[in-house]
Parts: sequence; structure tokens; C-alpha cells
Amino acid sequence: MTTCPLCSERPAKRFCPAKDTKICAVCCGTKREIEIDCPSSCSYLKASRSYEYEKPIPDPQLAAKANQFGPDFVAQHHVLLDLVTLTIVEERMSSAWLVDHDVIEVLKALKETLRTLSSGIYYEALPEGPIRQALFRRLKEILDRLMQVDPAAEHPVLKVSEAMDVLDFLTFVAEANSSVRPKSRRYLDWITERYAERMQAQQPSGLIIP
Repeated sequence: MTTCPLCSERPAKRFCPAKDTKICAVCCGTKREIEIDCPSSCSYLKASRSYEYEKPIPDPQLAAKANQFGPDFVAQHHVLLDLVTLTIVEERMSSAWLVDHDVIEVLKALKETLRTLSSGIYYEALPEGPIRQALFRRLKEILDRLMQVDPAAEHPVLKVSEAMDVLDFLTFVAEANSSVRPKSRRYLDWITERYAERMQAQQPSGLIIP
């Protein structure tokens, strides 16, 4: 039997699509989404998520604030929630290396950028790396457009405070549906699955939260 190429110790029994070869069960479990950039289609990755408890602990202050947002908040801001989430899904489809942690850091950077805007000393808290910056630019363009005063617009002007609340809420949702592993795409897979049909039909609806 072939020896696992990752540890060179145990027999290779599981086919790893990321490595395009068989590896051992131990390496599959311990290196998954850490050293191995697992594709979402991997059957072992999918199976692990059904009983996975390795979730990050959301920031207590953020969690306390996000938990105050009830159905009325989602109903009031469902258009923006959908628009931001759909944009993240679209970026994920065009950026193969985007992971959950990238999205979370981008949402936090946007919140910090808006915080400086509300304080009167504006600067962009641009995240590091081209992958994060690409998503940051796309989402910021949406927020900037909605916050501009446009008499011809069909929507009311988005307040900075409202945008910050939406970003807090989305950050909490992303953290609650991700994993502690650095290469996790659990949140991205979750929203992609939920929004796939909506993207095809181009009929956004309310964001479903855990």
C-alpha cells in the first residue's frame, strides 16, 4: 500500500482532490483547511462539517450587539443585506483563493472606514492583500452609492450609522458560520448555497441567519 506523501508514515487511503493523490486519514483530518486548501466539493470536508464544532468564538461585544438585531432589523435592511451578501458570493466565484477570514477582515475594515467618516477624520482602513482589497473596493462602492444623496434614487439615503450596524451584523453572521481553520470556506459555501438560486433568478430576498 502507498505511504501518505504528507507524513511519510501511514498508509494513504483517502483521495485528496487538493493534492490529487491519496493521503492518510490522520493528515486529512489534522491538515484540512490548515495546510491543505480543500475544495468545497471534497466529500471528507462535507462530512466533517456535519459534526464539526471547531467554530470561532465571536467577539463578545459584537455578538451582544448583533443579537439585539431582530426580525425588524433584517426586514428593514434586507435589500442591503442581500446586496452585500450577493456581492461576496460573486467575488468568491471569481476569486478562487478567497476564504472566510478574508471576508471577515474586509467587513471589519469597512466598518473602521465608516467609523472614521462619522468622526470627521476620514481615511480608508484598507485591508492587506489584493484578494481582500478587491472585495473591499466592490463593497465600498455599494455603500458609497447608497449613502449619496440622489433625488432620482428609489431608495432612501443610507445613513453611516445604519451601514455600520449592517456590517456588524454581517460580521457576526460570518464568524458564526465559519471555522477556526485559516483556510475555511464554510461561511462562503453556506451563503453560496443559499443564494445560488436567487442569483440565477435575480430576485434577492431576506438574509437567512443561523
